Amino acid sequence: MRSWRGLFLPLWLIGLLSVGCGDSSHIKAKGRLVKGGQPYLAPEGTGFRVFFVPLDVPEGKHYESFAAEYNPENGSFQVQGKDGKGLPPGKYRVDLQLMKSKEDLLGGKLLGKKSPFVTEVISSQDDIVIELDTAKFDSLLAGEKPAKAKTKKG
Repeated sequence: MRSWRGLFLPLWLIGLLSVGCGDSSHIKAKGRLVKGGQPYLAPEGTGFRVFFVPLDVPEGKHYESFAAEYNPENGSFQVQGKDGKGLPPGKYRVDLQLMKSKEDLLGGKLLGKKSPFVTEVISSQDDIVIELDTAKFDSLLAGEKPAKAKTKKG
C-alpha cells in the first residue's frame, strides 16, 4: 500500500505546474493606430492613452476598462490587462486620448460614447487596426466633432 506522502508529491507538482499556465479565458489583444495607411506615431512630447471598454455589460453592473500600452516608436499597442493576463473576449469600445502635459489634445472627443471605434476581441492572433482617418482625426485636433467609424482586423 502506498503512503499518503507518495501520492502527495506528484499531486503537489501537478498543482504547482498548473498555476504557471496562462488563463485561457483572457486574451492579450494587440493592434496599431493607423493614419493614411501608415502607423501613426504621436508627435514628440505627446503620447496616446488607449482604453478598451466592454460593451456587453448588463445595465447597472460594474465593469472594468482595460488600458493598452502604446508604443510611440511604431504606433502599436497591447493590452496586458489586470495581472498581465489580458482581457476577456468580447465586444469593446476603444477610447483614445492624445496627451500632452496631462491634457487631452482631442478634448475628450474620442472617449466614452463619443468614440466611434468598436471592435470584437476574439483571439490574441488578431491585429486590431484603429483607422484614425475614418474618425477624421486631423479635424478633431482642429476642434471638430468625430465621424462614425469602425475598427477592422487586419
